Amino acid sequence: MRRALLLWAVTMVACSSPAAPRPATVDAGEETEPPPKPPVDPARFDCTSLSKGPPARRSSTPEACLRDPKCKTRLVCGHRGAGGDLGRIAPEDTLAAYRAAIVIGPDLVATDPPPTKDGVLVNVHDTTVDRTTNGTGDVEQLTFDEIRKLSVKTDLPGDFSCEKVPTLREILELSRGRALVLVDANKTSRVDLLVNAIRDADALDWAVFDTSSVDKIDQALAIEPRLMIMPRVADATAASAVLAKYEGHLPVFVEIDEKAFPKAVDVIHAAGTRAFTDVFLVDVGVKLGQPPSRYLEIFDKGADAVQSDLPDQVLAALGRNIAAE
Repeated sequence: MRRALLLWAVTMVACSSPAAPRPATVDAGEETEPPPKPPVDPARFDCTSLSKGPPARRSSTPEACLRDPKCKTRLVCGHRGAGGDLGRIAPEDTLAAYRAAIVIGPDLVATDPPPTKDGVLVNVHDTTVDRTTNGTGDVEQLTFDEIRKLSVKTDLPGDFSCEKVPTLREILELSRGRALVLVDANKTSRVDLLVNAIRDADALDWAVFDTSSVDKIDQALAIEPRLMIMPRVADATAASAVLAKYEGHLPVFVEIDEKAFPKAVDVIHAAGTRAFTDVFLVDVGVKLGQPPSRYLEIFDKGADAVQSDLPDQVLAALGRNIAAE
């Protein structure tokens, strides 16, 4: 659904802006023109970078701020690592995408962890492997070994020949100490697998349990009371209810849609925590030539953290340098 909406938005904006560049399609292997040059050298995060070890943390935000609901530094989250539908840096949801994010420097990265047929949490956005790999089939009907044998589709600059579908634990281990990881619990009913992956990766200080289901949050906290949580809510009323429910375990963020601004933001801030929102429609505009300063408008409306397909552009708007080695 989100991909369809983004494609619709791209089409609408492009049709209404004669001077705008023609957008490329988003699915791997279907672009009709070469992808734009990535904002940093792929050799810093592609397969050729592996001999150098994991990249160092580049986010300028103090680690303690990431976990502190009262910290008001403006934060950036990389969607599917370093960008999803509108990204152009690394194949989405791969380890290369998370290495790229670490190199670029967003404060948070998002994951998509459904379980395989044999109960291994892998990182695949869609319900099938068809779009992003050379295989076919539903993720939950394939074993981990079957998925691991697949190659990742890409036509981006750089060497991504080593990339396979990663596990959630691999992403947590890579990102630990480098970026806060949003663990999307909407992808599975297996809350136990999610919590165990976080604990097994020693990532309790670097992972946030992210879901629209308070039942899943309750299940997760029953297993591991130290978990950081981010409920997703629809409006100010829902925000008020969820913040009252978790008054004794304050969420590090509450995710809301921009259409719920400003009332929901006021409720979230009054409770002493932070508002998180997606900026994918702003991404569309920036992709088509609008200035990155558009992102600042979302922060000015009250967002404390934003999730983007173009995290490098958000960081640039915030004046955070991404080019340095």
